[in-house]
Amino acid sequence: MKKTLVAVAAMAAVTGAMADVTIGGLIDGGVYSLANTINATTKNTYQGVGPRNNGTDELFFMASEDLGNGMKANARLGFNVTASGPNVAGVGTAITTTNNNSPTNRISYIGVSSSNFGEIQVGQQWKPGFFTVLALDPTGLTTGTGAGLVGDASMVAYTGNSITYNSPNFNGFGLNYQKGYGEAANSNAGSSSGYRVDYRNAGLYIAYSAQTATIGANDTFNGNFIGTATFAGDVLYTALGSAQVKSSAYGGSYDFGVAKISAGYNTGNIGGTAKNGSTMYGLSAPVGSFVLAAVFSNGQQVTNGAVATNTKGQRFAGFYDLTKRTQLYAVTGSSTAGSVRKLTESTVGIKHSF
Repeated sequence: MKKTLVAVAAMAAVTGAMADVTIGGLIDGGVYSLANTINATTKNTYQGVGPRNNGTDELFFMASEDLGNGMKANARLGFNVTASGPNVAGVGTAITTTNNNSPTNRISYIGVSSSNFGEIQVGQQWKPGFFTVLALDPTGLTTGTGAGLVGDASMVAYTGNSITYNSPNFNGFGLNYQKGYGEAANSNAGSSSGYRVDYRNAGLYIAYSAQTATIGANDTFNGNFIGTATFAGDVLYTALGSAQVKSSAYGGSYDFGVAKISAGYNTGNIGGTAKNGSTMYGLSAPVGSFVLAAVFSNGQQVTNGAVATNTKGQRFAGFYDLTKRTQLYAVTGSSTAGSVRKLTESTVGIKHSF
């Protein structure tokens, strides 16, 4: 062990530098109740424990090294993990148990940065539209299922095999561009591209995002319009391999201090035949030691020019900080599609970042 430390010290002396490494993560434990109404005769209910406000637990390793002349090398390895053990997920009328303790790749990249030209990251990173939609939702964007929001779920994800560029701040303006590669022979199947342009000034934030993705040749894209769950009946449109999925979102928020408001619109065009659009409104305000928040959304899914389904969602949340790293939360929300489909979830939990 001592020889190893001496060797590391000797290498650091030769190179003249050593990277700063950070280990961190987030653990989220919530007790939830879920009701999923699929049709007039089928309604499934579930109760359980899991990461309900953050959507998943996370473990990551980050490293940064000063390269001189204002440049840095940056790296991150992130993993989805689950502290609560096996997850019980309902699909239709069947109950299946899956072990989520096996880590899977989350946000991971290596790149270089400079205050003059910005940062380039190679690996897996959030889609540009993720942060646009996140800015519109003061409840935190996720529950375990996404109940309480309606809209194009394809923007709220990350892209593997990608190159991402983040510009420096130009008088409040910023640019984010991402190119993803499907790595398919003689085809752009699975490839994607997207960008975000935003502006920040004091309490004001405005953003516009757009992205285009080509479905993998052997894949099927299931668009989920009333949350992000994989419960039977949530999928309101399906597109086959090689079809294009085009999405956009715009909106903004303003923090008055006593309250923060947000509003925006997002759209999706799937395979040129199914289209959707939804409007979002959000509000949050500190009340004593608590922060109360709400988001409302409504939209339509259109197929071949005819209105197929009207959708609606609302979600309410409360947050209480025990410390800067530990927070209590309570969230309840519901999404509807048409006159029958409904997804409702309520949860109370605690999350800690380290």
